[in-house]
Amino acid sequence: MSTEKRELKSPPSIEGTDTAQEMIRFWIADNTDHVSLRVGEAADPATEPTMWGFILGDIAKHVTDAFKDHHPDGPEKEEIIKEIVTGFLNRIQFGPKSPGDVQKMGD
Repeated sequence: MSTEKRELKSPPSIEGTDTAQEMIRFWIADNTDHVSLRVGEAADPATEPTMWGFILGDIAKHVTDAFKDHHPDGPEKEEIIKEIVTGFLNRIQFGPKSPGDVQKMGD
């Protein structure tokens, strides 16, 4: 991992759209997680956990595609997804309760 502070750019596909919201920002600094989240966006609070599950699932698919593009001779997409899910479940079950700092944002 790089030793400099590096910020990602917004995807070009959102340029010119009428509505776009950044939902999550995740940093690793000094080997600790730092997160900003936009919470409270679902019309029904009962559905918001499911919405976050969809977001995490979409992120896993994007990581899989990007990893496969970067390593075309590497594992197949199904294996990459399995490894992501394994890491996710291990972190949920055995990781720290609240890793790093979280800034919760809402409109």
